[in-house]
This record gives sequence, structure tokens and C-alpha cells, in this order.
Amino acid sequence: MLRAYLTHRNTGIALGTIAFLTFTAMGYIVAGIPFGIAFALIGCKKFETTPQKNTTYTFIWFFIACFLSTQVSQSFADTHIGLVIIAHWRNFIAELLMLATFPLLLLAITLKPRLSFAVGIIPFLLLSLANYYIFKFRGNEFTPMDFLAIGIAKNVAGNYNFGWTFNPTCGLFSYLLILHMGFCLKPAQFNKRKLVRIVSAILCVAAAGISIARLPSVYVMSWEKMGSTHNGFLVNFFAQIVTTLKQVPEGYSYEITEKIAERYAAHPTDSAAGTVPASTTSADSTRADSTAERPSIIVIMDEAYADISTLNPEFGDTLFYKTLHKNAVKGLALSSVYGGGTANSEYEFLTGNSMAFFNHGISVYQMYIKAPAYSMATYLRGLGYETIATHPFHRQGWSRETIWPLLGFETTTFLEDYPQKKMLRGYVSDQEMFEYIIDKFKHKKKPLFLYGVTMQNHSGYIPDGKSQKLQVSLKQYPGYPDAELYTGLIRESDKALKYLLHYFEQVKEKVVIVFYGDHFPGLNKHFYIDLYGKNFATLKDRQKLYKVPFFVWTNYESKSVDVPLTSLNYLGNYVYKVAGIGLPAYNRFLSDMQQQIPAMNSWGFYSTEHHKFLNYNYASGKEKEMLQEYRFLQHNSIFDNKRNKVFF
Repeated sequence: MLRAYLTHRNTGIALGTIAFLTFTAMGYIVAGIPFGIAFALIGCKKFETTPQKNTTYTFIWFFIACFLSTQVSQSFADTHIGLVIIAHWRNFIAELLMLATFPLLLLAITLKPRLSFAVGIIPFLLLSLANYYIFKFRGNEFTPMDFLAIGIAKNVAGNYNFGWTFNPTCGLFSYLLILHMGFCLKPAQFNKRKLVRIVSAILCVAAAGISIARLPSVYVMSWEKMGSTHNGFLVNFFAQIVTTLKQVPEGYSYEITEKIAERYAAHPTDSAAGTVPASTTSADSTRADSTAERPSIIVIMDEAYADISTLNPEFGDTLFYKTLHKNAVKGLALSSVYGGGTANSEYEFLTGNSMAFFNHGISVYQMYIKAPAYSMATYLRGLGYETIATHPFHRQGWSRETIWPLLGFETTTFLEDYPQKKMLRGYVSDQEMFEYIIDKFKHKKKPLFLYGVTMQNHSGYIPDGKSQKLQVSLKQYPGYPDAELYTGLIRESDKALKYLLHYFEQVKEKVVIVFYGDHFPGLNKHFYIDLYGKNFATLKDRQKLYKVPFFVWTNYESKSVDVPLTSLNYLGNYVYKVAGIGLPAYNRFLSDMQQQIPAMNSWGFYSTEHHKFLNYNYASGKEKEMLQEYRFLQHNSIFDNKRNKVFF
């Protein structure tokens, strides 16, 4: 007994000392003192009880530990479980039961409450820790899609700072304190072992069932830490998985898509594959079908290319795209992702579909594209174009080596196909990539459709010895080295863009250059708040962080247009029109859609009826009708085994 008592005391003193020294070294001595005292006092407490009482105490500790773990999980998100209880108490119950599921399962197997809690809670804490780092690096919460991007994260991890900070430290020592309290109790002794197993198993199934039943009714949020604050991190995370399974829109049928198609089937031989342009009789079709007269089309989606000055016009840099006043359609487009999720921006541009009809936190590339699918590449390939997709990084990223051919690209090239002589922060620079694109253009045998995704500006933006020379001093906003490095990287992108357009200005053959950013960079959120002057609390404010620049430029005479705001799913229409290619049926639908709803993304849409951004739940009248038709057509293009041939 004395030996056990001394062991608990010594363990408590040791853990208390470690906690105190750790927090003190981090500059949080005020937090270190109570942790140190708590460990020591619990270790010095004698628990002299009967076996029956000890078993009761152990069970009480087990359930209290599960309850306290909800706050441990929330601490990684820098929020409090009390906020969830106040906002949605049912979500709190689901969070608590979810946390208890694995420990109860292990208890039914091992009959060891302390071990069951210690091990069973770890998977949830690891998810919470992942959420902490994702929020730190990207500015929004961990989603199921991030599991699909593990390969990319592994390859770019060198540019991130994984420093151990206050929140995960509090979470770790809170977890250890709860464990220490339990292990100071004597091991529980069960006289009715079979009964304990049965009861534990029943409780496990009940906890899992109740928490899962709650998930479909949870309103998923992934902006900043709103999901953790209102729903609890685990409930918000798993609700995204459950709601992803909801695939069939209410009221959908193939016959409805046929009724929609009647408005766009201009000719019996219309085909989404492109053997005959879907609108050869339309006013948009200004060229003959001869491929010799069609311009080559080069599309560049530039990683994390954003116009920070849209948050504050006084922010110094004027990006190159703003200087294009001749032969250019340019403006801002809503993206559906922030700080990451590049593949979803690719998907919206290439297909004309919208992330608005998918759940937050999914990757369409990896979850839904399993067979050949309609895209701009399939359409242009049918018109005789050579189709190439290129990305100067690893081919496994977002499963592009598998997905791009399914989207109609004949040729795909990746990092190993580049010289890798002009690198920035370990990534192929935009300059080298644009030189590579020019080389592909020189060696084409027919009109070229090339889709390129850059890598130079990928996060994270932690300056090191080599990248410090890229930093641009932001005197009005000091203390944000990530923003300084990012600004320098964008300047390098603009230099490469000038080089690219200067080259094609000298080319006699007609060429269309399309350029757009995939998303805002995940910089320090306080930098954005300082720049904007307030939090991004409303939908209108939040959309500021989803506006990316774009332009469609030609090396021949074309009409110049400034577009105040559109969205990535509509950009294909500008490309077809500028290139003089008749709009396929789906894009003619999108053209009508754009007249009614000029911009939309995963967060909401701009309502021409109300002259403001709205959540989709508030759509009404003609806007609601058009959104429903859009949802039905998109569902048909992805999930229905019977595709509507007028559109797809």
C-alpha cells in the first residue's frame, strides 16, 4: 500500500513539475502553477476504500473523464464546450456520447476502465490536434477532405511551422491530469464480469446510435472555428461525412432533366462530346467549324493567387491583371474554397458544376469521379483540340493522374517532366512552368487546350534563410512575416505573367490565355482582420475572402470587359465566347443561370432580386427555381447512370 501511495505521489510530483516547467518555458507560468499543484495534490491523496466502493468510484471517474474530455477536445479549437451547450445542447450530448463510444467498446472487451479511457479517447484527441494545426495553417477547420490530401500535406510539410503552442499543451496536460486521477484509484474488481461486458456493449451501441442519429440534422459549418463553437468539433466533423452520403436531391428524376433539355436542344445532333458544337446556330458561334481557325486556349490556375487589396484599397500592390485594358475580359470570381482545396476550384472551372450542391469538406475529384465525365476538355477534344493538363508537383496530388484523363485530357505531365532548374522554396517557379507551357505550344500539331496548375505560391509562408529575400516589407502592417513572403511570391508570379503574355503578343497564331487564382492564401487571420478593419462575421464580409482574380486575354483584337463579380463555375462561358466557340448546351443553361444569379459558391449566392448575398436556404422565386434545376443537372452529370445526352 505504501509503495503504491509513494508511486502515485512521486508520479504526481513528476508530472506537476513537468507541467510547470513546460508552461513556464512557453511564457505561461500562470497556467503552469495550477497544473503543477493539481498533479501533486491528486498524487498525494490516499484512496483507502472497499473494493465495492472503489469499483463505484472508478465508474464515476470513467464517465466524468468522458465529460471532461469534451473540453479537452474543444481546447484544441480554442473554444469552450460551454458555448456548444448554450448554442445547441443536443449537439453537446452527441459530442459527449461520441467521445464515450470507443472507451465503452474497449471496456466491454478488457473490463479495465482506466485503460479503456486512456486508449479509447486517443483517436478523438488526434483528430482534435489535426483540427488545431489545420486551423493554424489554413484558417478553417479540419474536414474529411483533408484525409484525401494527406499525400500533398506530407510533400509540402517542410514549409510549415509545427511549433507546440499553448492550446495543445493545455489539452495534453488536461488529458494527463484526468488519467492521473484515474490511475490513483485502485483497479476495479468486477464480480459479475459478464454483466459488465453486456451493459458496456449496450451503452456503446446506444451512444453510437444516438450520436449518429443526430448528425443528419446538424448544420455543418467550416468557416474559421464556427463548427467547433456551435456544434462541437467531433459532431461537426462526422456530420460532414454523414451528410456527404445524401446524394439524390428531393424531387429529382431523369424526366425532369429532359424537360430542362427541351429548352437547350437546339439541334438533334447536339452532343456534349463536341462532334457538333451544341450551339452552332446560336449568336455566340461566330466561327466556322474548321479547327484551323480556332485559337489555342491556355488556362492557368495559379496556386493561392489573390488580390489582397480587395480587402483594403490602400494595400500597396497593384497586380498585373489590373493593367490589362486591351483584348481582355477581367475581374473577380467567387471560389468555393479558402486556404486549400485546390482541386475543387479545378472542378468548378473545368465542368461548370458548383460546389454549392456538395457538402463542405469534400473533394469531388477523389470521392465522386470514378468514370469518364463531361468537362471543357472533353468538349474541346471533340472539336479537334489537343488536350494537355500539367502540374509541376507530384502526380498523386488530389489523384490528378487518375482524374485528369477521366475529364478528357489526352496528355498529363507532372514534376518529373520539368527541368526543375528555376525553383522557389523547393517548388517549380511560375517562370519555369510558363516556359514549359510555351515549349508545349511550340510543339503542338493542332489547336491546343492546355490546363496548368502552378505550385510556386503554395502555403505555408514561413520565411527561412533562402526565402527571406522574397519578403516585401509591409510597413503599415508589421509583424506578419507570412504576409510579407506571400506578397513577394505574388510579385514573382506577376513577373512570370508579363513574360508569358509578352511572348504570345509576338505569336501570329491566335491564342487565348485564361488565368485565375484558386483561393485566398491561408495567412494569419489577424492580418486579414487588421487589413479589413473588422471580423468576417457576416456572409457579405466572409465572401471577401473567396474572391479571386481572373482574366481571359487574347493576342488578337477582342472586346475588353471588366466583370465586377462572377464565379469559377461560369468562367468557361467567357472562354468559349472569347474564343468564338459556340456554347455547349450545359453552358447555355449556365449562361441563363448567370443572368439570374451572377455569382455563387459553397457559402451562398448573390441575389439580383435582393441585391445582396444570401444563404441558399433563403432563395425564392425564379432564383430558387433556377438553383433547383442546376442541382438536378449537376446530379445527373455525376451520379445518374443515365446521363442526359443533350448536356453531358
